[in-house]
Amino acid sequence: MKFSKLINIIGLKSDAVKDFSVVGLAYDSRKVVNNFIFFAIKGYKDDGNKYVSKAIENGAKAIITENEFVNELTKIVSEDINIIGVDDVRKVMAQMGFAFYKNPSEKIKLIGVTGTNGKTTITYLLKHIFESAGFKCGLVGTIDYVTGDKKLESKLTTPDSIEINEMLKEMVYAGFDYCFMEVSSIALVLHRVYGQKFSAGVFTNLTSEHLDLHKNMQNYFEAKKILFDRLDSSQYAISNLDDSYGNDIIKGTKGKKVYYSMNSETDYRAVNEKISMDGISFEIIYKDKIYKINSTLTGRFNIYNILAAVALAHSLNINFETIQKAIANFSAVNGRFNKIELPNKAYAVIDYSHTSDSLKNAVESAIEIRNMSTYKGRVITIFGCGGNKDRTKRPVMGETATSLSDYSIITSDNPRFEEPIEIIKEILVGVRTIDNFEVNPNREEAIKRGIEISKKGDIILICGKGHETYQEVKGVKSHFDDKEMVEKYFHLAK
Repeated sequence: MKFSKLINIIGLKSDAVKDFSVVGLAYDSRKVVNNFIFFAIKGYKDDGNKYVSKAIENGAKAIITENEFVNELTKIVSEDINIIGVDDVRKVMAQMGFAFYKNPSEKIKLIGVTGTNGKTTITYLLKHIFESAGFKCGLVGTIDYVTGDKKLESKLTTPDSIEINEMLKEMVYAGFDYCFMEVSSIALVLHRVYGQKFSAGVFTNLTSEHLDLHKNMQNYFEAKKILFDRLDSSQYAISNLDDSYGNDIIKGTKGKKVYYSMNSETDYRAVNEKISMDGISFEIIYKDKIYKINSTLTGRFNIYNILAAVALAHSLNINFETIQKAIANFSAVNGRFNKIELPNKAYAVIDYSHTSDSLKNAVESAIEIRNMSTYKGRVITIFGCGGNKDRTKRPVMGETATSLSDYSIITSDNPRFEEPIEIIKEILVGVRTIDNFEVNPNREEAIKRGIEISKKGDIILICGKGHETYQEVKGVKSHFDDKEMVEKYFHLAK
């Protein structure tokens, strides 16, 4: 596509364009080759304008930057390079990506799932349901990206706009019918999904997270709401009415509103739930009819995840029989409440719960499962908090784990550039109990300790890392897998 045509499509104005055939787009100068457009993004940690010379050296023929940098760059860049100033580089990058990759989300049904917790399980569950119905489906989320014949390890929950459009184009080329995408609040604020045509948006819940970026819950809420505000009357807005934000998040949307819940009269309501370590069963009431759901997933929070998937799938004309069968043979997503029975008949449960709310859900689910089991063991929670992230949740998680669990071991997660013991000190600020916890910054030792002290009927919750296979300390990532640690010390459960 000619550069002149591309900027015309998105409505950019530029004097004396030096035209060329655009080969690709990049915001990383290292990915630039001949006839690329380079987007000089001034980010939170770095400034793309520092790498303009490198991008041009690698072959960039056009630079898109903020208006304030145009004059400065014009002085150091040769006349045969296009320099265009805009108000928001990220937004223009999303628009150009959409146009350059030929509007892919207009050729595939794109489903966005947003909220603090549950996004990963819901997107995987939806993919499974729709594939069971005979559709070809892609996925973009926290664990991996599935496009065409490829499965790539995820780097961001929601990648940047260039990658999104490229992935969607691959899905279209592969003949995919649907793409299920986790849409983070950061992605919405930074315009990563700007201009995408979503066929539906699903809201899970909203609790404190990413406040290092959003500053307060109102801003966090407004970020999530962007997804639903952009829906039109042909699209669906699916929301959890039991969440305090569930009604307001889709207020004002033009999309067709569909609600699910356990506690309120809604379009899809779960009743008569039964929860054990083996799984969950419940009934869904829809238009005065009752549909039985059985799943090997466990925990009350997974009832909400299933409800969200059912509401979306049925709204998009997947019949209940197909949905029921698909849910029954769906296995837990890697790192999401994965259970391992130990030799002493205790269970280790590996879960990604790294927010205050998801930790609370995990502990409460373990308690509920324990209370319904024959052996009334203890809930032993092993957890930490990530470094260089939202610090407000640390004391809350400390209080949650120690007040609800029978015993807790406070340890490290990914300390990144912070000192593990300093993170733990902030966790301890919220602790109100005295003798039902211990501290061990070494995560391997903490997991070993939890297994050693376990007895028949105990549930050892290992929280925070889930599917992750690394631990990041001082910016260095080293291999670390909670599941491997359980397997290593499996024999100590006597």
